[in-house]
Amino acid sequence: MVLKGFNGVFFVLRRISMCLLTFAAILTCVNTVSRYFFSFVIFGSEELSSYLIILLTFLMYPVMEAGNNHLKMDLFDKMVKNERIKKVVLVIRGLVTMGICGIIAYYGWRVTSVAYRFQAASPALKIPTAIVFGIVTISLAIAILAWICVIVFNKRRYF
Repeated sequence: MVLKGFNGVFFVLRRISMCLLTFAAILTCVNTVSRYFFSFVIFGSEELSSYLIILLTFLMYPVMEAGNNHLKMDLFDKMVKNERIKKVVLVIRGLVTMGICGIIAYYGWRVTSVAYRFQAASPALKIPTAIVFGIVTISLAIAILAWICVIVFNKRRYF
């Protein structure tokens, strides 16, 4: 049951990231064409494209972690044939990843609360940075929950 709920969350995160990537690509292309052919720059387009790419990266992070689709060194996996050792390594990798994500999420939440308290905003478009920092922090928390599900609830290796 828990895994099906995560699959639904991951489906939504994939779709949101797909839309963000599409919008960022279109915005960048339109801005490039308008700059070189019409000498017109769309105000804030570089900033918005940067934020969109950052957000889609962090929104896809839990999906990639849970699906074992992230960039990794798999030399050890290819050398070791024993499934028990592979599962132990999986658990250790999950615990290390959860620890790192937990530390970053903790400090990310502190930065988010400070940005919210001071109403910090981006330079050009005045996007509240607390929203961006909060989304990053929440995605790291989702990655921690996904790893807990992979280690504890999942009979297979990954989602």
